[in-house]
Amino acid sequence: MIHVPLINSSSIKQVIPLVVTIVLGNLIAYNVVNLPSQQQAVILFTVLFFYPVLRHPVVGLFLYFSVMPCIPYLRRLYYLQYSRPEMDPLIMTGDILTGFLVLALFFTFRESRENGEFSHPMNRIVIIYLLYLVARTFILNMLPLPEAVARFRFYGPAVLLFFIGIIFSRDPGLLKRIWALTVLIGTIAALCGICQSIFGFSKAEKIWFNTISFTSLFIKGVARPFSIFQSPAAFADYGILSIIGIIILLYTEKNILKYLMIVLFPVLVYSILITSVRSSWIGVVIVFALWIIIFMLKNSKYRLLAIVVFSVLFAVLHSVDLYLDDSLKNGAFVAFLGSKLNPQYLDLMVTNRMGGIANPFAEHSLMSRFALWRYLIILCADPVMALLGRGVGALNSDSLYFTYLAEFGFPGMIFIILLYFYYIKKGFSLFKKTENQDETAIIKGITIMNIAFAVMNLTGTHIHSFPGDAFFWFWNGVLIRIATTREKQNETTDNP
Repeated sequence: MIHVPLINSSSIKQVIPLVVTIVLGNLIAYNVVNLPSQQQAVILFTVLFFYPVLRHPVVGLFLYFSVMPCIPYLRRLYYLQYSRPEMDPLIMTGDILTGFLVLALFFTFRESRENGEFSHPMNRIVIIYLLYLVARTFILNMLPLPEAVARFRFYGPAVLLFFIGIIFSRDPGLLKRIWALTVLIGTIAALCGICQSIFGFSKAEKIWFNTISFTSLFIKGVARPFSIFQSPAAFADYGILSIIGIIILLYTEKNILKYLMIVLFPVLVYSILITSVRSSWIGVVIVFALWIIIFMLKNSKYRLLAIVVFSVLFAVLHSVDLYLDDSLKNGAFVAFLGSKLNPQYLDLMVTNRMGGIANPFAEHSLMSRFALWRYLIILCADPVMALLGRGVGALNSDSLYFTYLAEFGFPGMIFIILLYFYYIKKGFSLFKKTENQDETAIIKGITIMNIAFAVMNLTGTHIHSFPGDAFFWFWNGVLIRIATTREKQNETTDNP
């Protein structure tokens, strides 16, 4: 009779680590000499950071703001080994981290709701907006469903950062560290962009040029610097956010290092100039003007007067610029407004647009934008288009506000305008009432960001991709959380 030895639990405990070691050893050895594919890299990233983020959500937050700027650079490196896929899994990294954070903070969300931290009406408005985006992705969307779902990621996931910002706003020190991280990455990115303008582009970047249809990347056949980002506009936007971060840190840090950050201003400004993104140039001017108005002027009357003066100056300079534009002289603009939607009119939306790329000082593309916006308004004579639009991601019209008109009708356009107006108004009201210096500086920085991007979005869609989307939703979540706390404190003071 043969006796089969029984496997006890201690034997299993010895065998499992051995098996795991063998499997992992083979995987590691394979990937040492074989670069993992994009999909494998994303899976490995997910496995490695799932538990750390779930256990310590702050790790996920810093991962998000440190990894997301690098994703386009990593994607381009892959083109040295692999051909460009139709849907690159690496672009899902930010969405994965957002999902991890929402999952990790689930019980914190529930506790915060019970404590009244989500009682502000804006929280419900943002939830309704997110649900509407989801609904319009599947219902009354003119895009094919797979494409509509793909476009949804430019709108939906970033909105969740609004609620994540509410949770993390409890720690002002953490918020300052995020701005410090932004400045650090922005400085490195600026130096990379300047190197691109001086020494040219790497082999991976040249391969990338051959795989894209992004014609406005080039000026007379020469690519504009984009540093580690997906486009010159994203590079310039991150530079503007880094400048705002420096301003905030100048008013919150106590050590002498904060004064050394002043030398970074010329580096960041120069890096933005070489991108030739005109809206970002305007954004830089607005940021520095608002720095004077919001941080340096204490009297409300002087602040209001300065805003009026800068607004009038901006309008005058813009009007002079439009007058000097050859495409708008001799009544051409008036004739254009009265023209019909003939083939020549539609061609104007392309021809003049391409003319503006060659020389950002001569914004011939402005006529093209006017043509497109007027075309959209005329199409909105259809009641369905006026009320509902075409659906999420259906059309980018080179203006955030007209994009919302095209995709969600006049209600969508009014919503995004009112949303910006509310955040800006709330920012001004908050920094008048708080006495905490760190919190005040952060509120002022968020207000500057909102105003700058509100103006820049007149001729761009800066909150539909990183970094604009992440910073807009996260920091306005912080703003609303501070507003909720202030309102509760006022109620306690009024009703002791």
